Amino acid sequence: MTIREKIAALRAAAKAAGGDAVLLTTSDPHCSEYLPDHYNALPWFSGFTGENATLVVTGEDAALWCDGRFYVQADKQLAGTGIECMHDGSAGVPTVADYLAARLGAGRTLLLDGSCVPAARARQYAEALAKNGASLQSRDVAGPIWDASGERPALPDTPCRLLTPAQTGATAAQRIELVRAELAKAGATALAVTGLDCVGWLLNLRARDIPNTPLAVAFALVTRDACTLFLADGRLSAADAAVLAASGVTVRGYGELVDAVRAAGAGEVFLVDEQATNYDLYTALAAHATVAGPDPIFALKGVKNEVELQNIRECHIRDGVALVRFQMDLEQALAEGRTLHETDIETMLQRRRAEQPGYFEDSFPTIAAWGPNAAMMHYHAEGEVNSRIEPRGFLLVDNGGQYDCGTTDITRTYPVGPLTDSERRCYTWVLQSHIDMARAVFLDYCTGFALDTFARGPVWAHKINYRCGTGHGVGFISGVHEGPQSLRPHNAVVFKPGMTITDEPGIYETDEVGIRIENELECVDLGENQYGRWLGFRPLTVAPIDTSPVLVDELSRAQIDWLNAFHAHVCETLAPRLTEAEQAWLRAKCAPIGR
Repeated sequence: MTIREKIAALRAAAKAAGGDAVLLTTSDPHCSEYLPDHYNALPWFSGFTGENATLVVTGEDAALWCDGRFYVQADKQLAGTGIECMHDGSAGVPTVADYLAARLGAGRTLLLDGSCVPAARARQYAEALAKNGASLQSRDVAGPIWDASGERPALPDTPCRLLTPAQTGATAAQRIELVRAELAKAGATALAVTGLDCVGWLLNLRARDIPNTPLAVAFALVTRDACTLFLADGRLSAADAAVLAASGVTVRGYGELVDAVRAAGAGEVFLVDEQATNYDLYTALAAHATVAGPDPIFALKGVKNEVELQNIRECHIRDGVALVRFQMDLEQALAEGRTLHETDIETMLQRRRAEQPGYFEDSFPTIAAWGPNAAMMHYHAEGEVNSRIEPRGFLLVDNGGQYDCGTTDITRTYPVGPLTDSERRCYTWVLQSHIDMARAVFLDYCTGFALDTFARGPVWAHKINYRCGTGHGVGFISGVHEGPQSLRPHNAVVFKPGMTITDEPGIYETDEVGIRIENELECVDLGENQYGRWLGFRPLTVAPIDTSPVLVDELSRAQIDWLNAFHAHVCETLAPRLTEAEQAWLRAKCAPIGR
């Protein structure tokens, strides 16, 4: 089926079900960012492969909303499909709710799969429709079309395993008690745990259900005196089931959570986060007494304990060794005049990571983008869009690894030939932004929003901005994107020691150039004085930042000092694990710069 045929099939199915429009969004029953393929219907119906999108199909129109990371990609992928590309957040572009309200009048009905839409969004749409006398109904009309095609992937059922306290620093029983304490503070007695990363953190549970994200498709239910894991049969070994049982955890089938919620005692008070709960589950929870509030696990897992931090530091050292060897391979290939394509980069990286102990997969598909391709922030080369790396300009490489001791995320922008003056200026400004964020010193009441401006200053000075956040949290042997903390406008989470965050400002000029420099940072305590408690960041990433494109005179003395100190740290940390030849190469790459 073509995209136009799939859209027509959605229209027909909606009409047959008594609906006038259908909505699909990038979500699943767990409100995940990265979905099991079984639930990720939007790319199949639209052809758009980016993240965080929404598709609306009415009787006459079809439109897809994407955020600033994917404007260029979406415009290209939707061309010729009959689907209008909506640049979400841009001037003059209606919101999804406004679009629905303008097209569905009195007596009209919007259909969506309530098990795969966050309750907060479904309620927003319902309220917008109600103003015109229209309504919303939970009904999956897309699933049967996809099923009938024979192209829908099955639900994942990879073997599950439990991490040990030596990896995580806590047993499931200890973490369950932490959650119960937070529930009591919130005036609640029970929590339906829906996020895959939250279930994984709570019970030390991991699997390979989602590419690059080693989590299991599962739910959990925590009450005052019980904890239940909802997981498909046969996925846990007897030994791991016994470990969970010793922590007071029972196991039921994956699809039984809603029934368990309905059967919960009349005295239970559920803590409910509408953003993290699907609409159908929310409807079942709302039959009980509820307290509105965020799932406390988001905040608990955002602050890493000392055992996790020790493991994360080790993980970045292993990753740094792999990155040094990859960059040496890249430089040798370029020096020899070998033909390289963007898709070769991922293979080269995976080969070097596979040499490191404990590596088992990448933490996300590698973004290797040469020249103007890098202006698409989440570009991924494949098929006909795979480009040859030409001996000029920059190659942006954003990648990461999953290890038995942590998760990494790093971006480097490498010169692969002569650079223009403009490219050097942009690279230098991005480096300044990166350094200013990394060397920030701030009081312990600062939020992600406040800190985000540290990084934007150097690019704002040139009236340039990037349409994304500056950084995100990183999970522990989990998703590479993790909240609640982030460095982005409107993030109100206060930073605390033990939080990890990426520092990845960039410049993206459409059809010209894309530059990003990214390290992962650890938030650390810098002490207290009469003004309060001071915090700062310490680099977790240990890999050189290329200094050859830098216009040194543009850097301040403090920025030069930070970069030289960082490179001294990289050399000292990695040298014991490198050969003499590799050490010599690294010393040259990390040589101090100055005016």
